[in-house]
Amino acid sequence: MLTSILVVLFSIYASVESFAYAIYEIKVNQNKSGGIILILLSLAGLILPIVSYFLF
Repeated sequence: MLTSILVVLFSIYASVESFAYAIYEIKVNQNKSGGIILILLSLAGLILPIVSYFLF
């Protein structure tokens, strides 16, 4: 039970940090392609660990 909560919380935290850096890349560094890729990777980093933990 505790492990599943930690997996979900860590995935959410890592995803929020990556998403915030993606916004920084888009707004400050004017790097739209890098920001979009980081947003997609942060979404994958949110969904894939949680799904793989509960399936396997």
